Formats: sequence, structure tokens, C-alpha cells
Amino acid sequence: MKSVFKYLNIELSDLQSNGENTSFLVINNTDGTPRWICNSNSKKPLFLKFYSVSSLKSRLFATAIKMIFFFRFHKLLFQNKKFSISKIDDNLGTIVDFSNNNWAIFTGTVGPNNKILIYEEGSKENYFYKLAHSPKAFTLIKGEETALEKIKSFNPTSFIYPKSEIIGNVLKMEDLSFLKTRCPYLSNLHQDALSEIYKNSIVSLEFNSLPIFEEVKEKLLKIEKSSDLRLPKGLIRKLRLLFDDVENQIIDAAFCHGDFTPWNMYANNEKIAIYDWELSSPLMPIGFDAFHFIMQQGILVSRTPWKDIHKEIKNRISTELLSKWSLLSKKSVNDYLKIYLLINTVSYLHLYAEQTKWHMQVFWLLDTWGQALSDSVQEKKSNRELMIMDLFDFLHQKEYVAIKFPNSLPDELSEYSDIDLAIEKSDLKPILHFVENHPFVISTHSIKKSFMDSVQIILSDYSLLSLDLIWKFKQKSLVMLDVSKIIENGFQNEFGVKLLNEIDLQRYIGVFYGLNHAKIPAKYQTSSLLANSNKPLDKILNRYYLDGKSPRKELVKVLKKEKQNRFLKRFSNLFNYYLDSFKQIIKSKGMIITFSGVDGAGKSTVIENVKHVIEKKLRKPVVVIRHRPSLLPILSAWTKGKAKAEQDAANTLPRQGGNKSSVSSFLRFAYYYSDYVFGQFYVKLKHVTKGKIVLYDRYYFDFINDSRRSNIQLSKTISNAGYKLLLKPDLNFFLYADPATILARKQELDRETIISLTEDYLMLFEKLDEKSKNRYFPIKNIILEDTVEKIISEVKKKLV
Repeated sequence: MKSVFKYLNIELSDLQSNGENTSFLVINNTDGTPRWICNSNSKKPLFLKFYSVSSLKSRLFATAIKMIFFFRFHKLLFQNKKFSISKIDDNLGTIVDFSNNNWAIFTGTVGPNNKILIYEEGSKENYFYKLAHSPKAFTLIKGEETALEKIKSFNPTSFIYPKSEIIGNVLKMEDLSFLKTRCPYLSNLHQDALSEIYKNSIVSLEFNSLPIFEEVKEKLLKIEKSSDLRLPKGLIRKLRLLFDDVENQIIDAAFCHGDFTPWNMYANNEKIAIYDWELSSPLMPIGFDAFHFIMQQGILVSRTPWKDIHKEIKNRISTELLSKWSLLSKKSVNDYLKIYLLINTVSYLHLYAEQTKWHMQVFWLLDTWGQALSDSVQEKKSNRELMIMDLFDFLHQKEYVAIKFPNSLPDELSEYSDIDLAIEKSDLKPILHFVENHPFVISTHSIKKSFMDSVQIILSDYSLLSLDLIWKFKQKSLVMLDVSKIIENGFQNEFGVKLLNEIDLQRYIGVFYGLNHAKIPAKYQTSSLLANSNKPLDKILNRYYLDGKSPRKELVKVLKKEKQNRFLKRFSNLFNYYLDSFKQIIKSKGMIITFSGVDGAGKSTVIENVKHVIEKKLRKPVVVIRHRPSLLPILSAWTKGKAKAEQDAANTLPRQGGNKSSVSSFLRFAYYYSDYVFGQFYVKLKHVTKGKIVLYDRYYFDFINDSRRSNIQLSKTISNAGYKLLLKPDLNFFLYADPATILARKQELDRETIISLTEDYLMLFEKLDEKSKNRYFPIKNIILEDTVEKIISEVKKKLV
């Protein structure tokens, strides 16, 4: 506090009996340093002049402070300090008379631009004073005086600005708070003020011709070369992508306030008063101030996620408004938003790199800027890649380690790989909140267990990302390793990802595969780092790495002696294991998918590829069933035996049966239909409720359109009626192709039969799709990759 007053030519010393003593009221920052200072005898909380009242929380705080002063409780509730005050240099004046009651001091925001702000309430006029106590701060207040002269030359009619003068290292400005209110959204008044500024200063030029361009280029290069581990790697890489994209664009630029925010202006129904012009610039891309207004309010005050801030930008800054502001007609709002994000993010990231300590708002800003930049570079990288970059940037401030994660750029992770993270349980909720509010995320499916949360994320392009967030390492009911110690021992690699150290990785791999009776994969079979350890667990694992023999029994015996597996914790672990198993059944999302088509349409190949993608990309177990549930064997099994009957069926061409009897056909149909009726519940309980994807290679539709294939001659009326009583599959695909293509694959059917059956199936699927909530898709199967992509796209939508 004494250092603050030294800049004001005031020395605070101990109380003196014959000196000028003054009592100060001090409200501190969270770190104990003074934030607001005023005279204890002041009857009004004049320091609220420095406080932005633009949210419910801030209004409640301001009201509470006013009530405290009204009832004269402020001396009881806030810190009071008494000093004897005197001038340090009698030849210099002081800004205000600090022995009076009509002033307040704000010590300023921490950082290289820090200035001391003073408010003085006079008998006729009120003033703000900005005191610069560093060369950089003085440059800013000198620049503000120049900016105000520039604004004066515009002779504005849609807004007002403060009269000002420089006195030494102090900028004196009139108080404009007589307009009283602040507007938290970009109103027509704000838009009109910007329109008037642009009208007086707009020019068209290349972005790389702006004065700010070289500054951004230089700062970005410094950031990229910085060794500061706090800087998020993904965000920096996206800034480079954005810089390369916009550097040669022709844009409109004009005079810019630079810190155009609700707390730097007052408003009434007719006009706004704008102050604090110290960050102004003679030429910046148009829209900069408008974007900044919405972004800063959304991030710092409303705490709004980026996807909602983006909606606000679209609502408030229309194409029509941009046309009113600009000279160029081909540029979009998004073009200027990209440039704003580049300039603003680089400038502040460079500023934060110079600060030794970051306040919480810095992390809020970084998270939002990261998501906004991802929106801006979607043409350069996929949704999944950008989501992974944003995830690890967000985790940058958390305690975690990535498990079995490659030592490479995180967004280069294989599309067949998921992400396993060891986290502190307290971080689970913030991570899930981040994921659910990311602009690319359209759906999440989460299965929470007693030791982890498994989250499947579906992105806006229907790509997928699976996260396992683990706060306790368990295999069934057995706790394997201490997560907190493993996180503590982790290290951050050059790509900004925190990984397990080598010894902990070997322990984890050894215990994981050992307890699962599996062989350690070749890529993890490096030279053992556990050889010199005397711990029983490490000795067992060291031997396992050397001889490859699963030591499950020994591992279980050793782990059961650990504190987390003994006594009451053992029963708790066991109870949680059974509870987890039950949750798995209840929450797992399985489905049934059918594939129909004539022989030669390519069903088997498509099913094989779809199965591979679902298992590897969607991380879902798959069961393939041929034609029907098969609770009942094929009819010939009753006479030939199951093995012989199946072999004969496999060696016989389709549609070769000679049955023409209606009675025999009905009985055969009734037999197979009963298999569908009872078998559907068996399939549902055994597979679908456990989260499995069931793929039917052919389905009941054959009985409707191609009953001859099952040696049945029966009216479609009967088979159609039977389908109404069955549980409907989630997705149904009819694969077809032209006769020439099918005959080139297989010569099992003639051309006329292929055409006839294809027409019947197309009509059936069209009819069923019109009447059902479940979907029926005909797909012309010519290019395998296209067919599989269409099918997987529908599967993803169904999982949403």
C-alpha cells in the first residue's frame, strides 16, 4: 500500500501526535495485495466507479457494498489502516487531497500495462486520473490522449467521449458516468457508434499492410519458440494455420477502440459514452471492436461457452450490418472474425507469457479462444483432430497422465484409437462440462463406473472419439496401482501431453496384461526397468517381462495385501464391481442391423467391413447372425443331424428346393417364424442389452420377397402379417446393383430373377420406411468404400 502512494508523491508513515493522520479503508485482492483504497470517513463507496456492474452477480455485490456504506458498517467489515501522510517532494503537487473523503484508488490489473487509477468527486465536476508508473504504461496513456484528439476530429454525433489532458505522467479525464447504465449486449447504439467511426476512417488494403501485421507475425514466432510450458500447444498450432490462411487477404480497416467492452462505456436510450481509449489503433480490421465486445462479455462476465458466443456474434453482426460498415462486398463476417481471433489471441498470449502468475480469467480466455480457433480452421483439420487438440489444451491446467499414448502430436492419434486418461476424480466434472459444451460435439454417451467414466463423443461430422477417464486403476474388484502417485510422477512431452514415466508405464502394462492372462504386446516388451527394485510387485513384473508367462495368481496375491484391497475396502471394491457390471447392462446402447439383397449383391463383404469399422472405430462389440436367431436348427437337422444338415445347406445353390405344397410350406414357415418370435427376445437379452451391435446377414424380409430361397411357396399376405408382430430392427439395408455387376460376381441367379427380386425389395423397403420410425435404406453397392461409409454414417446417427 505504501508503494502505491509513493507513486502519488505521498509518504505513509506511522501515526504521529503532531502530524496529519488519515484513516484508509482497504479492500484486498485474493492474494492479499490492496485492490481498492478510499478514506474511511467516506460516506459513499466511490471505488465502485472502477467496478463493472453488468451481471446479476456484480449487481448483487455492488448493492451489498452500497448497503454496507449506507448503514455505516464499512469500518467494521473492511480493513482499516491509519497513517500519517506527507508529501515526498514539496516541489511536486498531488493529484487529489487524500485527507478528504471524496476519492478512491484502484491499484490496477496485474501485468506490464498496470496503471494506478484514481477517482475524485468534485463540487461541480468529477474526474478520473490514470497514473503511469512505467514507460510502457506512460506510452499507453499518451496514446490514449492522441486517440481522443483523433476522435474529436471526427466530430461524432452518435456517442460522446471524455475531455482530457496530460499532466506530467497523469492523464486526467472527465467522468462520463452520468449516463449511469451499462449495456451488456451489442445494441443499435453501439453499432451506430462504430458505423460513424468507420465512415470517418475506413480504407481497403491487404492484411499484411496493416501496422499490426508485423507485430502479430513477430509475436507469433516468439510464442512458437517459447519454452514456457504453460502455453497451450494446440492453440499455438491453430494460430499458425490461421495466420497462413489470412495474411494476404484484402480487407477493410478503420480506427479501432481496442478495448470496446461493456465496462468501458455507459449508455442511455439515446446515446453511449465511450472511454478508456488507451488500446486504440488508427487501422484495424473492421468489426474488431464488435467481436471484442461480445467475446469479452461472454467469457469474462456471462461465462458463456463458445458455441453460444458464436450464436450471439451471428445474431448481432449480420451480413447487412457488415455491408453498411465496409467498402468490400466479398468479405463475410466469418472472414473478419478469423482475423480478430488471430490478432487478439496472439497479442494476449504474448502478454501472458511475460506474466509470472496467471489469474483464473486467463484460463477462461484460453479455453474459449481455443474452441473459436478450431471453428476457424475446420477446412484445415478434421473435427476429431481439432477436438483432440482442444481437449489436451484444456487438460493442460489439470493433473492427469495419458495412458499408452504415443509420443507424438495428439491429433495424429489413429482414428482406431481411443484416449485413456488417468485423472483426479475432482476433475471429472470440469472435463465432462468441457466436452459437452464443445462446439463440435452433438452427442455424448457416458457409462460411469466406480473407478472410471467411459465417454463416447459423436462430433458434428459424425466422427467419433472415445475417452476413458480413470481415477482408480481396477481389474474387476482389484485395485491395481495408485493413480495419484502415477499422475505425480508423470511428465509433459514436447507436444504438450502429460505421459506416464517409463517405470510406471511398465508397471501398468505388466499388471494390466498379467491380470488379464494376456501376453504383453511386442511394442511394450522393452528392456525391463524394474530389475533393480526390491518391491514384490516389481520382481514379479520383471520376471513376466523376461519370460512372458502370465503371473496372474502371484499378482493377485501381492495386490490383495495392498491397503486399497484389504478389510472393508475389499468388500467395497467387490460390491462396486457387481454394481458396475449391472450399470454396464442397463446403460450400454446396442442395436440390430439387417442386410438384405440378392446373391451377388456383396452383403458378406460389406458386413465384414462394417463389422471391422464398428469394432475398431466405434469401439462396439459385434455379433454376426445369419438369416435368423437359430434357436431352432434348420429342418433337415432333425433327420440328418445338425453338422450334416448345415454342410448340405452350404453346398446347395439357393432357390433349388422343389416344395410346391401349400400345407408343407405353411408348416415350414410356421417353424421358422416361431424361431424369429422367440429368438428375437433371446438375441435382445443376450446381445443388445449388453451394448453389442447385432448384424443380420439376411433377415425376415427373405420370407416376404424370396420365400422360395427357404423352399416355401406362400402368399406374401401371410409373411407380411407375420412381420408386424416382430420387434423391428434399428437399421435395415438393402444392397443392390445392376444385373451385369451381380452376374460378374456370382452366377447363381438369372438376369430376370435379379431384376424381379430387386424391384420387390425396393418397393418393400420404401413401404416399410414410410410407416416405421426405424429406417430402411436401399443402397446401390458399386464402390465398397462408399457403401460402408453410408452405413457407418447411419449407425453413428443412431448412436446419437
